[in-house]
Amino acid sequence: MSAPSESAPHPAAAAAPATDTAPRGGAGASASASLAAAVACICFGASVVATRHVVPQTTPIVLAFLRYVIGSLCMFAVLRRRALAPMAQRDRVQVLALGALFFGLFPWSFSASLTHLPAATVALILATIPLVTMALSVLRGTERPSVGLVSGQLLALFGIVLAISPALRSAGDEVARDATQTGGWTGYVLAFTTVCCGAVYNVWSRPLLLRYPSATITSWAMVAGAMSLAPLALLQGLAANTRGITPDGWLTVLFLGTLGGAVGFGLWSYALRRSTPSRVAVFLALNPISAIALGVLLLGEPVSLRLFVALAAVLAGIQLATRGTRQAKTGSAPAASR
Repeated sequence: MSAPSESAPHPAAAAAPATDTAPRGGAGASASASLAAAVACICFGASVVATRHVVPQTTPIVLAFLRYVIGSLCMFAVLRRRALAPMAQRDRVQVLALGALFFGLFPWSFSASLTHLPAATVALILATIPLVTMALSVLRGTERPSVGLVSGQLLALFGIVLAISPALRSAGDEVARDATQTGGWTGYVLAFTTVCCGAVYNVWSRPLLLRYPSATITSWAMVAGAMSLAPLALLQGLAANTRGITPDGWLTVLFLGTLGGAVGFGLWSYALRRSTPSRVAVFLALNPISAIALGVLLLGEPVSLRLFVALAAVLAGIQLATRGTRQAKTGSAPAASR
């Protein structure tokens, strides 16, 4: 249930300066990172469909809390003593902080943004995570932009816009109504906060992933996320909001914690360890596409030629971006701040 096996660096490496080195293992490592990122994003897309199924029985925050509690337990059950491997105190603090950001603030701001904006609008804003990841990665010196990378990111974004365009058109009136009732900024600020959480985690987790096994980092980050969501879940009435979950709903929650949690995020960290942040983040374009496809297969939602064209654009964008990424030279990349 954890990420593919990988050798953990010696504990002494925790005290060494963190630099972003090139993906390990050459073409083989790049291919495994791409496969891991693709499978992770398919898991995330399936999680969207699963969430739509079970969230009416509870609340988004309680559901996220349950998801990451189950995910954490699964990761620790698989890793056992390896999850307790020595880690420098400063590194552990960073892992917990990034976990609170990505597994805590991210789901809260995402859920809150949906109370102010239509789901299609939020999905479009979140589709900019790869672009923001690329900008932060370039600013930090992790990688250098190229024509292929930027073009691939934009082509994948176009595919997402094409896929959700019907929902975007129908969302116009809701956005206008929100603008008159709340000033129009609340939902956008919350959605962009979500984007920043995802991009910061993608870029700033990588130095830690280069020093420790990705499954270990994911485990502790999930724990931090669950702990940060716990007060909100309790305030919303954790017991009351789990009492109404049906047996079928609990199976869905279990899926969210295992495949949508431990497996998906374990593979995501594995990919970040073996590739650059932008090269991994571009696979996020598969999220809405896989969610729409699964909605067609499992929920009987209508299918159109637009979906196939959008999928082709996303796949072409991913191919272009992953071929166009150029890793910043190790000697020229500044030491990552710890």
